[in-house]
Amino acid sequence: MPFIDSHCHLDFSQLAGCFSKIMANARRNNVIEFIVPSVSIGNIPEVIKLAKNHEFIHMALGLHPCFMDVHLTSHIELLDQLVELNRPIAIGEIGLDFYISADQQQQEKQLRLFSEQLQLAQRYGLPVILHVRKAHDQVLALLKKHKFSTGGIVHAFNGSFVQARRYTDEFGFKLGFGGAITHTRALKLRALVSQLPLTDIVLETDAPDMPIANMQQAYNQPANIKQISEVVFELRSESATEIEQQIESNTRQVLGLIISSNG
Repeated sequence: MPFIDSHCHLDFSQLAGCFSKIMANARRNNVIEFIVPSVSIGNIPEVIKLAKNHEFIHMALGLHPCFMDVHLTSHIELLDQLVELNRPIAIGEIGLDFYISADQQQQEKQLRLFSEQLQLAQRYGLPVILHVRKAHDQVLALLKKHKFSTGGIVHAFNGSFVQARRYTDEFGFKLGFGGAITHTRALKLRALVSQLPLTDIVLETDAPDMPIANMQQAYNQPANIKQISEVVFELRSESATEIEQQIESNTRQVLGLIISSNG
């Protein structure tokens, strides 16, 4: 069965510099489609170019909370225009990161930017790709406030079981798991993967970041989805085939992806 990397940054220099090799490695491991989210206005052109040039790469456009120092007030209007013109499959990577800053003023800026992008997603009827650290309750509160209904993926999910079920049951999200679950000390994450309904799970690498355990390469890459999936097989009772089929279906359903001709 084919794999979809639901979150990778193929435009980042570590991967863009050896793109053909990265794609060949992915193909050898049956990773055939890739979701590439933007992080700022500055890298949106390269994300768009990748998606336009390769039918197996799908773009998400958004402004990441870890790049607040480069975001301007005018960028929301520009993002709106770029979304209308380019029709991404999702708004992302967006969200809240209160791990990087406990400063209330900075957090309020994140909250405003996130709210504006949630509204943008709803206006276009698009799902969102969420980045959330130390802020799941705040994100859930904003989703409720905006009566958010277009779903999406909580990238690199690291919250509680209760928070997980709120995302999935109240707002139609899937939960992204990646290299962190390959580390044996990640007991909470592994328990989540074993206990959540299989219909709630998607896989990702966050390449070139979020390394897998005992990684030989200098950076993460989409080919490592295969090793991440093998951990899921170990943690769950379903057959490997059933898990692969359901996770692919989950990813396609939440992002509105048709079956690729590459599949």
